Amino acid sequence: MNVIRLGGCALEPLGSYLKALSVLRLVSEQADGSARGWWERGSFHLETELDDNGLVSFFLERYRPTPILSPWNGGSGFYPKDRKVGIEAIAASTDERFTIYREAIKRARAMPGVGEEKGASTAEEDKRRRAIQLACRNQLPDGCVEWLDAAVGISAGDERTFAPILGTGGNEGRLDYTNNLMEYLAELLIAPDGKTPVEALLRNALFGSATAGLQPGAVGQYDPGRAGGFNQGQGVETADIATNPWNFVMTLEGAVAWAAGLYRRQGVAFRSFLCSPFTVKSTPVGYGSAAAKDADSARAEIWAPIWDRRATYGELKALLREGRAAVDGHPAQNGLEFAEAACMLGVDRGISGFMRYNLLKRRGDSYIALPVGCFDVKDRSESDLVRELNGVLDAISWQMKSPPAELASLRRQVEEGMYNVLLRGGEDALGDLAASVGRLYRRVLLTGKEVRIPASLSRSWVSKLASTSAEARIAAAVAGMWDRDAPGMLEHLDRANGNFSWTGATVEERMARTLERRVLLAEQRGLDRNPLGSAYRARIGDATLFLEGSVDDERIEELLFAFTLVNWRKDDSGERKGWDDVGVWPVYALLKHLFFAEQIEIGEGKKYLMADLGVLAALTAGDVGQAVRIGARRLQNAGILRADMQDPGGFDGMRLAAALLIPVPYGTAMQNLFRAKQER
Repeated sequence: MNVIRLGGCALEPLGSYLKALSVLRLVSEQADGSARGWWERGSFHLETELDDNGLVSFFLERYRPTPILSPWNGGSGFYPKDRKVGIEAIAASTDERFTIYREAIKRARAMPGVGEEKGASTAEEDKRRRAIQLACRNQLPDGCVEWLDAAVGISAGDERTFAPILGTGGNEGRLDYTNNLMEYLAELLIAPDGKTPVEALLRNALFGSATAGLQPGAVGQYDPGRAGGFNQGQGVETADIATNPWNFVMTLEGAVAWAAGLYRRQGVAFRSFLCSPFTVKSTPVGYGSAAAKDADSARAEIWAPIWDRRATYGELKALLREGRAAVDGHPAQNGLEFAEAACMLGVDRGISGFMRYNLLKRRGDSYIALPVGCFDVKDRSESDLVRELNGVLDAISWQMKSPPAELASLRRQVEEGMYNVLLRGGEDALGDLAASVGRLYRRVLLTGKEVRIPASLSRSWVSKLASTSAEARIAAAVAGMWDRDAPGMLEHLDRANGNFSWTGATVEERMARTLERRVLLAEQRGLDRNPLGSAYRARIGDATLFLEGSVDDERIEELLFAFTLVNWRKDDSGERKGWDDVGVWPVYALLKHLFFAEQIEIGEGKKYLMADLGVLAALTAGDVGQAVRIGARRLQNAGILRADMQDPGGFDGMRLAAALLIPVPYGTAMQNLFRAKQER
């Protein structure tokens, strides 16, 4: 057996990928039934009894083209004004390889409606085309079945659907794939003009060999780089781009391998009678030109499987016909869900990755198969966290009936972040995703509309991000604030709620205003403790970093809104409590004693100390010295020796007030400061 590297059959563009499928299919069915193929280093490899020259000889001398024709389409060669060079050449050929093709053309020409004028109305034209498609299934030779299965599906209720990989039943706008194919077949195999280097072009298509014989011609959606047209870039401003006719022939043969056969569980149509394999609705994320309008104008997304073990065409055909990608037991319906499925290994075994293509409108009303990256199949630990966001996004969509325009852009940022985490993984990508969720949820809560999104995110979000990020720990500590007699933090962030307090020009001011609101609530409700506890506490060192301005305030706010979606009611065993024995600013330590939720050690036991609004008023007014004097007096009255602080340290009052909101543990870092003072 020989191993042939097909350098002309790469993973992209889509036409090149389909060429690989066509080679495996045609060689297996017509030359070597034991042939096997696989992907390696971006190129297709073929194991077969043929060698390089034998493979070339097969296509030149023995290859029997699939009878691909679409007599229901205008431009297909069956109508008076159509180009007929190819169809006439095949119909008049005596070559045995075209026997079934000739018979198919003969029978199609005899069908009612073929070659007639279009229907006067859209309904009449659809009826005419449907009748021809049904007649093709009933009357064309058996050799046409695979093509017909690939081109169009007709349900028991007479409803039609098309595999996106073949446009709309074998054509793309004015470009009819089938008529172009027949013309290329005539040019290459039936009546070459003597000037076209047929073999050199074939070697170029198969092995990537250099050739100077490229011909002007159309390529359709399969090779965007050669689609041509004006304003496409320097040197390619004309419609007639040099192409290889063999590429077009093999691309169509490969599309037959891809789309042939009924598939009843997954695909762009989401119906029971025909669905293209590994084809889902488009999600405009993961590529540079992604735009919101792509979700509506895109035809579909195609995820082309990459396998690195040697497989026969029978195995490949089974994969394409029965393969599916699932999320929680349900078929993936869009690109984002497909990525989730790939990360969860919810795809058929033997697939090492997918080449993703988006069928987008990029040339007027014409489509291109834009390659948007290779997606490796692997189990990423973050994929479960990404899946948790599906419920959040669904709830926002369901409840926001008339959302502001900005919301759509923010949601796309979330989806882009989800895809990036699924594609690459890592804490940085997960942190960016959480921040985008926070921006979206902040916009939802600040609309003033009553929205109830279930707290459905797990504590794992915090565990993943808080291990390396002070911003995440601070945000989690504030988001997790709770008290049985006071509202949760979410109520302070929701403009539709009576306890809304997230106001001010800066993050630190918004934090200070929220601290003030919670202290007022404690007074109004006659509480004997500060309602400033949290299901998660930041480290003492985090508060120091915040005081020094060494953290990203904007990221803290974004993560705060995101972490209010975390289910904080579950047990937090195993979370780092932050009992760090570290240095702490004396001014902060003194004032923080008045803003703890737990009891404070006073020498004779423990007691609750209540927050002082006078301290907050002084801090927000910028008078840190007055705040320290009030705080020191309160601590002395409570039985804690006052710390001597002639110089309050030059802190910004508003930022110091904001730092007092951050729940931290009452550990040795706090206790040692005053224990040392007492021992003097």
